[in-house]
Amino acid sequence: MAHLAATLEIPELIQFLRSSLNDLPDERKPGNNTKYQVEDAMMAAFSIFFTQSESFLDHQRLMKSNKGKDNAGSLFSIEKIPCD
Repeated sequence: MAHLAATLEIPELIQFLRSSLNDLPDERKPGNNTKYQVEDAMMAAFSIFFTQSESFLDHQRLMKSNKGKDNAGSLFSIEKIPCD
């Protein structure tokens, strides 16, 4: 008997991942290091593997200048892109 693989569309995958990340504890002390939400930082890290880009931030900046929007906001719902 053949097994059917479950399929998951990209928006469903992103929603599942974001809801899972929302439950992560944030034990940072208040201050400058709490500028970004843990969820956004984790989504930015995931997006590097997803888009297979060497520099997530450079890729997003280039995309935004060329197309007027970027994957960070439109695909991954990242409010603020974490940077160095």
